[in-house]
Amino acid sequence: MAGIGRLPWCGWRRASPTWTGAPAASLVILSKFASAEVSDYRLDMALRWGAIHQVAALAAFSAAPWRPTVTARDIAARAGIALIFIPAGMDMAVLLEAVMHEIGGDAERALGRAKQGLEAVLAAGSSGGGLEDLRAAVSMALGTTVEFRPCAADGAVRGRPAANGGPGASVTGGSPGPRETAGGSPGVPAAGGSPAARETVADRGGAAHDGLGGEVSDPVVVGDTAIGRFVAPDAHGDFGTAVRLVLHSAALTAGRLLDLARQAREMPVRSRSELLAELLMSDSAINEDLLERARQLAIPIGGWHVVVRIEADDLQEAEPDEVQRFGLLEAAAQAALQAAAATGGTWYLSRIARAILLVRVTNSNPGPQAGARAARSAERALQAIGDRLPALRFRAGVGTPHEGPTGLRASAAEARGALLAARAALKPAGVAAHDAVGVQRMLMEWYASDTARASVRDQLAPLEKLGPARADTAIRTLAAYLDEQGSIVRTAQKLHLHRNAVANRLRGITELLELDLDDPDQRLALQLACRARLLD
Repeated sequence: MAGIGRLPWCGWRRASPTWTGAPAASLVILSKFASAEVSDYRLDMALRWGAIHQVAALAAFSAAPWRPTVTARDIAARAGIALIFIPAGMDMAVLLEAVMHEIGGDAERALGRAKQGLEAVLAAGSSGGGLEDLRAAVSMALGTTVEFRPCAADGAVRGRPAANGGPGASVTGGSPGPRETAGGSPGVPAAGGSPAARETVADRGGAAHDGLGGEVSDPVVVGDTAIGRFVAPDAHGDFGTAVRLVLHSAALTAGRLLDLARQAREMPVRSRSELLAELLMSDSAINEDLLERARQLAIPIGGWHVVVRIEADDLQEAEPDEVQRFGLLEAAAQAALQAAAATGGTWYLSRIARAILLVRVTNSNPGPQAGARAARSAERALQAIGDRLPALRFRAGVGTPHEGPTGLRASAAEARGALLAARAALKPAGVAAHDAVGVQRMLMEWYASDTARASVRDQLAPLEKLGPARADTAIRTLAAYLDEQGSIVRTAQKLHLHRNAVANRLRGITELLELDLDDPDQRLALQLACRARLLD
């Protein structure tokens, strides 16, 4: 009975409220006054008298767990008398109600156990404890073994509980008893997991019994995934019905608590991911608000950054449904982050559109080998994704280390450029590292600055107004023309177009831009703008 302690070697028996003339197999409950008088020889004498009359148990009120003398314990043990302590603050009416439930027959006893079990579930749910705390509280309140049996990898419920007090450990609860309700009536807490998921897992092996077979169970569902079951292996008849009610409530509460814990763990990760995406995607200057948010989320934005960008080559073909694609990318991102973190260092995860970004941050310059180390981490990440999603083909681009917020953008641009270059060159899926020397690196570092981005945006604004598709075509045509030093013939060959089509495009482009392409300064500025724009 919850709230009533007992010595571990004693049992619990049926009750009779009288001391004088108490029949055999009775429980003798001392009043609070009599309990205060129990000491030394008087308790020994009472126990000897109880042994003669075959009293089953002796209960006394105590402010602390009762500690009878060694002699009293020895007499009680030899006579088979349970020594029980009742918390001094317990209301006598509540105590007697619980006792009457215990002696009132199977249905009455089952109702009392169900009430105690539901109250234990409510108390555990309110306290925000873990799965093991909830299981132990329910086991104690019901007075029977309650186990948690986790699901195996294939979703089947394992037949044996985990040992050593782990999440699947079982504890045989003590004798149930009354408890004082903290407020409110017993009920069923909010569910954890969808009804469909609970029905699905109930159809698998280990479905809840009707209480007649001796075992009662209920699935614990987090989100839409069953992680295991609460199982009472020895629950029969009316008591089995009560246990089934309590286990159902306990399973719902466990699912809700575990889901809340999962959200609490994921919230900082998601917030960091969103902030990094905002830093990388924003065309505006990195303001103090972004930096302050980074500090609050413990992102060392002022450190050195190396970015790994991961994309799938065939995601659209493999999964046409956008919702399913999102789920695949989430799974790939988590696998990549875990694999990268296993290689050492501090890694952060972000998502931009259909790209996965892993950012390794150090407080000081990691040295010239940082890119190579990041490439090896990227290989591990691709391997982990391949193991989880073997039907998809992923590749990665790796940037070089840069310092500060603008350095983060620069490394991200390098990673994207390396990935695009490998794809354009029709290289097989794998890891492509950014070339640490040459014009491309200089261009990326220049374009990572806020002033350069603003300049590019202003120069190409008339073309951007054409819309994404037409703007991209116009900028690629102009970039090819400038790279080919103003040769329409070579530009047509490069773009696989007729030279008249190229000439017509360029005529419309120059009219929109209102620039003189014969001016070398304007040509250089425009060429840099086009190349930088094509990095996005």
